[in-house]
Amino acid sequence: MNDLWRWLLNLDRLPPDAQNMALGWERPLPGWLWVLAIVLLGLYAVWSYSGLIGNRRGRGAMALARAALLLLLVALLAGPAIVVPRELIERDWVVYLLDRSRSMSIGDLPGRISREEQLRRVLSASSGVLDAVAADHETLWLGFDEGAYDLEPSGPAGPPRLDEPQGRRTLLAASLDQALRRLSARPVNSIVLFSDGQTPQPATRAVLRQLEANAVPIIVVPLGSGEAVRDLAVGRVESPTRAFAHDIVPVDVTIDRLGDGRDGAAAEVRLVDALTGEVYDSETLGPGDERDRVTLLARPRLAGPATWRVVIESAGLDLIEGNNEREFDIDLVDRPLKVLYVEARPRWEYRWIKDMTIRERTIDSSVMLLSADRDFAQEGNTPITRLPNSPEEWEPYDVIVLGDVHADFFSAAQQDMIRAHVSERGAGLLFIAGARANPSAFADSPLSALLPMRGNLNLPLVGEPVRMQPTDTAHRLSVLQLMLGDRDAWEVLTDPSQPWADLQWALRLDRRALKPAVEVLATTAQPFDGGEPLPLVTFMRFGAGQSVFVATDETWRWRFGLGDLLQEQFWNQLIRMLGRDRLTLSGRPAALTVNPRRAEVGQPIVIELRLLDAELAQRAVSEIPVELVDPADGSVVALSLSAVDDTLTRYEAAYVPDRAGILEVRIVDPALARFDLGQRIEVARPEDEMRRPDADHELLRTLAEETGGQVIDPSAGGQAAPLEALRDLPNRSIRTPMDLVEPLWDTPLCLILVVLLLTTEWIGRKMLRLN
Repeated sequence: MNDLWRWLLNLDRLPPDAQNMALGWERPLPGWLWVLAIVLLGLYAVWSYSGLIGNRRGRGAMALARAALLLLLVALLAGPAIVVPRELIERDWVVYLLDRSRSMSIGDLPGRISREEQLRRVLSASSGVLDAVAADHETLWLGFDEGAYDLEPSGPAGPPRLDEPQGRRTLLAASLDQALRRLSARPVNSIVLFSDGQTPQPATRAVLRQLEANAVPIIVVPLGSGEAVRDLAVGRVESPTRAFAHDIVPVDVTIDRLGDGRDGAAAEVRLVDALTGEVYDSETLGPGDERDRVTLLARPRLAGPATWRVVIESAGLDLIEGNNEREFDIDLVDRPLKVLYVEARPRWEYRWIKDMTIRERTIDSSVMLLSADRDFAQEGNTPITRLPNSPEEWEPYDVIVLGDVHADFFSAAQQDMIRAHVSERGAGLLFIAGARANPSAFADSPLSALLPMRGNLNLPLVGEPVRMQPTDTAHRLSVLQLMLGDRDAWEVLTDPSQPWADLQWALRLDRRALKPAVEVLATTAQPFDGGEPLPLVTFMRFGAGQSVFVATDETWRWRFGLGDLLQEQFWNQLIRMLGRDRLTLSGRPAALTVNPRRAEVGQPIVIELRLLDAELAQRAVSEIPVELVDPADGSVVALSLSAVDDTLTRYEAAYVPDRAGILEVRIVDPALARFDLGQRIEVARPEDEMRRPDADHELLRTLAEETGGQVIDPSAGGQAAPLEALRDLPNRSIRTPMDLVEPLWDTPLCLILVVLLLTTEWIGRKMLRLN
């Protein structure tokens, strides 16, 4: 019977299991029109038979048959059809965005739990909720840092497999935009954002308008601590690349305080030999100590290449373990510091400095006393009988000390050689003021450029006894650090009750007359004109070298109170400081330097090459090629160092890095490539979020409010399933009707009905003899 009906209604194109079939219309008519049609067609049928002669009942039956036929034709014109209800459901999407930047590794939660560990625990504890969401919605798991990307699935549903977060920065706006583009023209239920909110690029107005236009709320799950945190990190480390064994080597350390929290615990900064583990020096930062710079001092005993490490260890919460230390290489040379001391007469200061340099086993001194007669045996570890007369004879000396000597004792050529020895070969020059010639006799001399003052060199006297005190610059350069056991000797030297500490003679240095690059290492303890102390010891860099001017020759008076101890420390530290830069260039045919060695993306780096070998300089080339190599991927940037003066011995180039990482500077020129002149540059991103460890939960809350979303606290109430709120996501699937429609106007049943009605009316008319 079912097959008969399928044939009569021509239902072969409908599935056999089709259910809920109903009669429908391809061109549906309103109900009132059907009523009107029935009435009009009925009246017409009755009227058409009312004027005929015949049996009344027969005519009524024929009128009814005609009305039924006409009504059937109207129904066929309306397009009767069998309708099987069907609809296409396009399920909505729930997008999970997981922060994969390095800030996720910060352990700022109780028990030093990292944000990454918190994320994993939240996902694991909410696996049932996530399965329920996947049953009702399509899900897309994306990681994001500088952009959004797919995460590797761990199964058919549920959280993906997570590797350690490695992204250097979080670009939230770009990641949201990319996530929306992935699902363009699809219904998006919501975006569930797991992040600490740390980003240099929050959601822009364009992204927010796009979210609003698509009615996509953002549900945020803030990770990490909502309270401000503080982390101490080793920042810039400045140290000489070469130093003397058995000498004091200063290492200047910049302490980065990351985050907006306050220091609540003490920390210790240590300088350690990476190979032996020996701690050379340490500095303690107490709670609330806001110093951003410390100087550590090492006195290595072994010569040769070494690797040192600066380590900071906090007694409190250490958020980022990876920034607690920094290694650097240093070459330790086992040779004495060579000093040439030239003095006019045997004043008291001369005697103590001369004896100190002879007594100090790490100093090889040569002393030239100009006022001595011919039979006087010049002193020093390596006595000399005359002053050097050529650059080769000046070459061995790391430091030249000029006492109260007149400039005329040196020829013009010798003065030029001393100046070149300082500026080009990195030697140090120490001026010790005197009552007769230093510095007044150096006016209009080539060496005047190495003095700290401008204008008239005939300086007046202070006119009264003064006491000396060091400046912060001296501490930074690790000089004038005078100690009495564990006690700071300057507490005694600046005490007015100690008359032996008074310096009876000193020149008056006007700060306004100092050259711009001059730094003051020591001043008078008492103020003078204008309430400012007067400079007593100055420091100035000059080319590759440096010079120091001491405006008094009275430190010998300190021996009356404390013996030779303080005077020896004073002069020994100054001489050693002047000799350190010289070691970097000594014995090398060329010197390659980069400044700064630790830079940020977009920060210019100056690369400088100095030719110290005469044979190399004679090539007279205007450019020297170098390469900057990234050891991580082998990429190379080619640069040319251009000559900066007519001597063709100094070359420079500037480079602006465009990405973070390590760069190795290598000389490509064949004549220089055989020398070990390489340098390393560390480039960091200025917006590196590891430099700001605070989570920004307020940014996430604002984002949720602006998009009509909500905030899910992953730690609220200690609930077993932190993401339980996701069960209540509304259904935003799109339902599109896709009904199956089978027309009936061309079916056998309709044809049979039309023929049957026509035949019935024709036969009836014949039987009733109606014409």
